[in-house]
Amino acid sequence: MSAPTPPSKRLYTRTQQNWAVDQERARHDQALYMIGEYALFVLLWTARDYDANLVGHCPTCASDRISAAYGQAARNRCPDCYGTTFTGGYRALIVRPCIFTDADDSQSFTARGVVSPQELQFETTSDFRIHSGDYVMRATGERLQMRAPQRTTIRTGFGTPYQRDTATAYNLGSANVEDAEAVAYLIPPDTNDLITILNRTAPAPVSFADVEVLRAPLIPLYERD
Repeated sequence: MSAPTPPSKRLYTRTQQNWAVDQERARHDQALYMIGEYALFVLLWTARDYDANLVGHCPTCASDRISAAYGQAARNRCPDCYGTTFTGGYRALIVRPCIFTDADDSQSFTARGVVSPQELQFETTSDFRIHSGDYVMRATGERLQMRAPQRTTIRTGFGTPYQRDTATAYNLGSANVEDAEAVAYLIPPDTNDLITILNRTAPAPVSFADVEVLRAPLIPLYERD
């Protein structure tokens, strides 16, 4: 029989404290609802969704030789897939509270002529996964293309901090305002309806069940980390 482990060599492994995650999420959500605004997020299909058999190729523009050779749509402004090459274009349309930083319009000379770049920072809830290239629409009528934001995940004990379980917020992701001729403006709703939807004034939280579209999990199982 082996000797007992001396007290000085015993280790204590802390278990995860789920209540800490719930409280921190509640604080973030309260701040978003107090000083933020409603925004419509457009989450586009990705190649990983296709590999997971969640979506097929767009029958309108992804069946020609160009798409087969290069793996991308022959035209960016496809009215059915919005240049993604995948059926329907997006996997979800969801409305969430969001905080945007301020930005002023400016002009820049590029190879494409004079453009008006405008980059904003944003923060929103943690219950969905954003990819670079997804869009967010504001009550101003603007549509912005996002880059994947940095995630804040709480470490409450020993274990892997998955987004689904312990993430609290997306902190200061970047988004660029799209030109009025961009493919983002083909995605419904149209600008007038968008402004009406996002300016609903009923007591928070407002229901947007008539607007939201969910075609796949907001955090796919292959991306739960």
